[in-house]
Amino acid sequence: IWLGVANDGPNHWDLRKGLVFDVLRDHKPDVVGMQEAWKFQIDEIQKALPEYGLIGRSRQKEADVGEWCPLFYLKAKYAVLESGTFWLSDTPETEGSMHWGNKIPRICTWARLRDKKSGRSFFVYNTHFDHQSQASREKSAVLCCERIAARKPGDEAAIFMGDLNAGEGNPANKTLGKSLRDTFGELHPGVKLRGTFGGWKGRSDGNRIDYIYVTSKGWKVVEAAILRDHSADNRYPSDHYPVNARLILE
Repeated sequence: IWLGVANDGPNHWDLRKGLVFDVLRDHKPDVVGMQEAWKFQIDEIQKALPEYGLIGRSRQKEADVGEWCPLFYLKAKYAVLESGTFWLSDTPETEGSMHWGNKIPRICTWARLRDKKSGRSFFVYNTHFDHQSQASREKSAVLCCERIAARKPGDEAAIFMGDLNAGEGNPANKTLGKSLRDTFGELHPGVKLRGTFGGWKGRSDGNRIDYIYVTSKGWKVVEAAILRDHSADNRYPSDHYPVNARLILE
């Protein structure tokens, strides 16, 4: 959602947060993963959409300072069975740790959710890979795959999503694709304009760098889309486009 502390002029958080709220209201997602969210942005989202519960913490050693990769979920539909955050580093349980060439900490926040109606549960992971270090992106992909593979119960379906700062041909995505399914890539292999970085200007060329992956078994992928929602005067909620997927537990 682009960090709210940036001095963006017409794209400042105070001038576009209503557009962010509108995306959530219009599309009504069950589960949402965000990147670059600061606590005051999270607080404003929860105030505007109180139907969503929150899971997460910041990537820094201090839990409320700096950027989060928060998960939001509809409280009426889901109960949180487990949740946590690990760092994309050689010491994933050490708050604020970083070892792979990234100059800022990177995290993955996860949860195990139970559908209150059906009683079935699934896992969801949300992350933001480094924007500079290719080694960090590649090692982050390996670590996330290892964590997903180690989930317990291991037969429950899982979702992995995030801003990966990596195009579809990047080795990080190749690693993820060995054990996970790329929802948009699976349904729309022939779409040419598939960029997810709009840069506030509505562009759709360039790389797709935002993804929703799912485990090879457990999900029927019904829909996957890049949401290019904008205001009548061509203002955008963020510099990236949101991506979504409609999934059915099999």
